[in-house]
Amino acid sequence: METKKDVVYRCIGPDLTNGILACGFMPKATAEQSQYNFMIDYYSGFLLLSGSGRYYTPDREIIPIRAGDFVQRIPGVCHSTEITPDGSWVEFFISFGRSTYNYLCSLNLLPSDTPVIHSHCDENILQQFSRFLYQLKTADDKELPFIALKAQEIVLSIVQRTSGTFSADSEREAVEQACRLLSGDIHTAVSLEGVAAALHMSYENFRKQFRKHVGVSPLQYRIEQKMKYAKLMILSGVSIKETAQLTGYSDAYSFTKQFTRSVGISPGRFKQMP
Repeated sequence: METKKDVVYRCIGPDLTNGILACGFMPKATAEQSQYNFMIDYYSGFLLLSGSGRYYTPDREIIPIRAGDFVQRIPGVCHSTEITPDGSWVEFFISFGRSTYNYLCSLNLLPSDTPVIHSHCDENILQQFSRFLYQLKTADDKELPFIALKAQEIVLSIVQRTSGTFSADSEREAVEQACRLLSGDIHTAVSLEGVAAALHMSYENFRKQFRKHVGVSPLQYRIEQKMKYAKLMILSGVSIKETAQLTGYSDAYSFTKQFTRSVGISPGRFKQMP
């Protein structure tokens, strides 16, 4: 895979540790580009698009890295990434602030104990990366908080796609695919009947199998995903009215009613919490 280096670094405010926002395609052709005893204060994760190598934990455990793996650089954790020097290594990385990472971990959205998540990459994710890189390059400073939410969405979609606990059983794989569909495009309406049809399942069987494996109904799962993103937006300074629009609600009243029912407090009170 031939790719030229194409990266961008931005920052929301003066604090690099908590305000950094960066991404890009990064080819690494030689062993000298390996990173040993490496540590950063903010969060960064990369999806290896081609090539292979090894990840060394602080305890010197060796984890093989192959194309399609997502590698997390946990803030404050010393680690090493070693490149197989065959000229084929290309990664796409996304970085955001440490405080954002800590908050995502507190919601159990990011696995803090899993530095390498085995996955795969496809043409859709490559297009998504390219669009995000262009958005970050061309965004005005005032647009960066919204771009930061997109960065989190991309990372979470990769992690949720790759860290499921389902087996290779086709029934479980179908439910895992349903979780991915119900976790994406938070701002648009999703037809549960359409999800069932996409999985080649009847609607009633889909609801039954989903509840069996996930523990909640597909509708409740969709609402929970919306509320997770809503919390992130509110904490990022997005207004309640705009959060309602970005999570697919027709008005702030409907959103506030659902948020209060799901979270236990109103969006306004949540915004004021320390």
